[in-house]
Amino acid sequence: MNTTDSKYVLELSQEDYQKATIEVAFLLDAFASTIDNIMGGNTAPVGRIAGRDTARKLPINLTDPTLDDIIAALREQMQAGFDFSLDGEALKFKSCIIREMCGVRNIETGGALCHLFHSYFDGIVNGLFCRPVKSTIVSVGTECQLQTAVQ
Repeated sequence: MNTTDSKYVLELSQEDYQKATIEVAFLLDAFASTIDNIMGGNTAPVGRIAGRDTARKLPINLTDPTLDDIIAALREQMQAGFDFSLDGEALKFKSCIIREMCGVRNIETGGALCHLFHSYFDGIVNGLFCRPVKSTIVSVGTECQLQTAVQ
């Protein structure tokens, strides 16, 4: 560890990042699998509750937003790990850190971890939109597509 101007600077190698990626993927897999086992496969309420809680903490202030406004704000907020867009009711994830974590763990894309994440995402949108939102996975792969319904 080096010190510069009284601040600690941690120098990480590519190997450190690789180890961290493997560890995060393991923890996400374990977390989603545990929630899935406890909830008997019905993880949506857990994800939505967590998402609504996150929405209250986001530094996003929208006045009378549309779904497009919310998706644009979240795209900006989450750009480090995701690239998504809304086309009508189709929510398309071009890049997704969750998909990458599934690849690291060799687990099925569209499985428990994806369902938990998308319920969480729905909860965030619900919290910002003040209306229930439900997404259904339509297709998975190099680009995932969800059907988004606002009630």
